[in-house]
Amino acid sequence: MFGFNTNPRPPSIPIDPAKLELKPNETLTLTLPDNRTLGYATYGSTSPSDPVIFLFHGMPGSRICGRTWDTLCARIGARLIAIDRPGCGLSSLAHRSLTDWPQDIANLADHLHLPRFSIIGASGGGPFALACARFIPPARLRGTTVVCGIGTMESALAALPYLPRLGGLTMWITGLVARWLILPRILRPYCTRDAARLKRVLEDQCSNEADKALLSDPSRETNGDDAVVQFLEAFRQGARGCWLDGALLTKDWGFDVRNVPGEKVWLVHGDRDGVAPLSMARWIDERLGGGRLRVVEGVTHFTVWKECEEQIFRQSMEA
Repeated sequence: MFGFNTNPRPPSIPIDPAKLELKPNETLTLTLPDNRTLGYATYGSTSPSDPVIFLFHGMPGSRICGRTWDTLCARIGARLIAIDRPGCGLSSLAHRSLTDWPQDIANLADHLHLPRFSIIGASGGGPFALACARFIPPARLRGTTVVCGIGTMESALAALPYLPRLGGLTMWITGLVARWLILPRILRPYCTRDAARLKRVLEDQCSNEADKALLSDPSRETNGDDAVVQFLEAFRQGARGCWLDGALLTKDWGFDVRNVPGEKVWLVHGDRDGVAPLSMARWIDERLGGGRLRVVEGVTHFTVWKECEEQIFRQSMEA
């Protein structure tokens, strides 16, 4: 279905072998009540009294995304826990829905003895974060932040006014196209177990100089090699899990965004986002009641983090 990337060119800078090694804090698992495995990694502060932030990776992605903010979260006093969704990384492959995810998070919080926590959902993790905001009681969930989040199929259609409107048929057809044509094309370049080849793919996918610089920014503790590990872990079990994860976003989410308590939800989005159009965030913001969206000028789907990552994490931990 997906095939393997066959790009023979080496990356511009060789992979650092040390980056490919997983640390003990990056291979943690929980056995859920139905015997599925939930994989997660811990970063940042190790003090049990510091606030906890659950981090939901993008699509494709894995718990290793948390490496990027390990030092930052340690400095500001936040415990960061990044979680693999079903079929990604160490989490069991299973047919699950967006509305099932909040219970998995509640089970992990119970296991870790966490009475309260915050959530940050990045890109494809945004809908899962909103599902938690809808179904986890506010007394337990301090706040939810969605960074450059993917919107519903309805929000995607709203950005395409030239499409014919055939009622629910338009939504159904668009969902099929997204699920069976667009999604495999998104995932196909990452379907390789060769770390060097995967790094070359990431370099080639950078569409502007700002994104390219982010892969090798000497001022940051993590770089493109850590992104390589994240994607290697995402496809640890093959491509099926990542496809199921992405396919959920092309279907009805199972809840109305209007029913999400918007008072403790924040949206952060770059105005130059070419992956998740800003119109998606505006659509969600309107249904949350308005006033929840911060638009960051001049940044992309990826550089939005470099621009305001500390503000994002501080707001989340202080919610």
